[in-house]
Amino acid sequence: MRSDGRRRPAREGGETLKGHESGSGAAALALAVAAAAALLAAVPGPGRACVGRTLYVGYYDAPEQVMVAHILSVFIDERTGTTVKMTRFGTRDEVFEAIRNDKVSLYADYSGVVLGRFGGEAPGPDPEKNFARLKELLNRKHNVVWLEPFGYDRYFSGKERNGAYGPKAVGVPGPAGLMLCKDSLSKFPALPKLLGKLRGALDNETMAGLLREAKDADPRAVARRFLKSRKLI
Repeated sequence: MRSDGRRRPAREGGETLKGHESGSGAAALALAVAAAAALLAAVPGPGRACVGRTLYVGYYDAPEQVMVAHILSVFIDERTGTTVKMTRFGTRDEVFEAIRNDKVSLYADYSGVVLGRFGGEAPGPDPEKNFARLKELLNRKHNVVWLEPFGYDRYFSGKERNGAYGPKAVGVPGPAGLMLCKDSLSKFPALPKLLGKLRGALDNETMAGLLREAKDADPRAVARRFLKSRKLI
């Protein structure tokens, strides 16, 4: 399914986020999945982030957050056919709470901010050491996986710089990267490899250009043009 609800024609060579099964094992797995889906449908309360073939991208209202959410949505949808839905929050605290509780699948933010605010440690001068510590803390304390950084490492709005969306890092915020809830990882184990194709694709200059373009255009259309220009879709 496309993210707008329309069915997508099958594509040759399309990527999948799930592994392949064969023979009787595939039939048994299909029966097990059907039974699990029926059981989940009977359970009251809000749905989990990754039931079936849907991924949820969480973001708050900062301009770069909106752009990254659209880039992720278009990229995953076009490369895999997986339905991707975007979920907006008011602050970074709210979206982080959502990903640690498996209410959203993916969320992008600055490594220094996440390490200081949610990891409980002030970021140091070495980004690689910060990444290593951040991965360990997110995995141990919050059941969240830190993926590869995009490339940009500065704020793009006065509101973000002034902490309007929640706590910010002192000095530079650190390179932005993706967080993935473990529930999504278990259901879509190929997702980190796919998202790794975006590593370094969004440096400061590129992000600034996309945000200028999005002031007078649909950010989803801007995201699609960007991905096509980089031959990512």
